Amino acid sequence: MSSVSELHRFLAKWQRASQPVDVFGPLAAPQEEVLRRRYRELANAVHPDRYRRGSEAALATQAFQLLQGWHAWAQRQIKAGHYGSAVRFSIASARAIYHCAGEPIRGDLADLYHAEAANGGGALLKIVRRPSNNDLMEREAMILAHLYQRLEADPLRAHFPTLQESFLCRDAQGAQRRINVLSVEADCHALNAVTQRYPHGLHPADAAWMFNRLLAALAVTHQAGLVHGAVLLDHLLIRPEDHNGILIDWCYAVPIGEKIRAICPAHDADYPPEVLARRPATPATDLYMAARVMARLLGSADGSADALPRHLPAALTAFLRGCLLPSPSHRPNDAWALFDDFQTLLKKLYGPPSFRPFSI
Repeated sequence: MSSVSELHRFLAKWQRASQPVDVFGPLAAPQEEVLRRRYRELANAVHPDRYRRGSEAALATQAFQLLQGWHAWAQRQIKAGHYGSAVRFSIASARAIYHCAGEPIRGDLADLYHAEAANGGGALLKIVRRPSNNDLMEREAMILAHLYQRLEADPLRAHFPTLQESFLCRDAQGAQRRINVLSVEADCHALNAVTQRYPHGLHPADAAWMFNRLLAALAVTHQAGLVHGAVLLDHLLIRPEDHNGILIDWCYAVPIGEKIRAICPAHDADYPPEVLARRPATPATDLYMAARVMARLLGSADGSADALPRHLPAALTAFLRGCLLPSPSHRPNDAWALFDDFQTLLKKLYGPPSFRPFSI
C-alpha cells in the first residue's frame, strides 16, 4: 500500500505543475503508449481504493482527480503535436486565462493556437493578424453564436464550430486584436490534407459523404439567411471515424443578397463570377464553390468539371457541371434540393448507401 507521505508528495507536485510534462516527464515514442503506462503507474499509487481512512481517502480522491485532469491535458497535447513544448504566451479574457504552446496554424486572416485554459480544458485561439480585420473576426463570432442558438437541439449543429467566447486583447504595440476562442475538433482533417494524400482523386463513394456533409451545412446556413462566402478545401474539416463534416471560417459570411466583403486571394480562381464582379451573393454562390470542392476531391486539378478524370460516370460530371455554370440564375440555388438530387444520382450509380471506412 502506498504511504500517506507519498500521497502528500504526489499531490504537492501536481499542484505545483504548470504543464503535463511536469507530471509525466518526457515521453519517448510512441508517446500515447508511454503516457498510458505512466498514467497507470501513478493512478495505481494514488487511487482512493488504496486508502481506507476517511481523511486519507478524501486526499487520495483529490489527487486522483487532479491526475485525471493532467492526463486529459497530456492527451490533447500529444494529439496537437506539442507535448512538452514550453508555453509561448498566455492571454487572459474576462472568463479565463489561456496558455498557448506549439507552433500556430496559419489561416487566411488569423493564426490559430492550441491552448489550455488555466481552469482546465482545451481550446483553439484564433488571433487576427491585422487589427484592420477585427470586423471580419467579430462577424464570425456573431454568426457562430447565432447558429448555436438556432441549432442548439438540432443534430445538424455538429456541422458547425463551437464558439466559446470572443474578446479584444491589446498587444505589445498597443493595438487591439480580436480573438475568437473555439472548441477543439478532435481527430479532424481539412479537405486540403485529403487531396494532398489522394492527389489522383477519391473513390466517388468516399467523396460523396464529404459532399453530403457540406451540402447539409450549407442548407442550414441558407435557411438562416446567410451565405458562407468561402467554401474552400481548407474550410471543411472531416472526421473519418464518424464521417462528420464541419464547415469552418465564418469571417467571410454575409446575409443573402449582400456582396462578399473579402476573399482569400490565394483561392480567387475558386470563386464564382458574381463574387469577383462584386455582385450580391446568393445560395448559388456557395453551391458553385461546393461543386469545385467536390471536383477537386474527385481528382480535378483545377476544380473545373473539364479537368475531372475521364473514368468518372458521365452523369456525375454533368451534375457538377450544372453547378458550375457562370450565371447564378442558371445554377442550383437550393442546397436541400441539390442534396436530394445527389442522393438520387448516387443510388442510380452505386446502389444503396453503405458506410465505407476512410483513413488519411
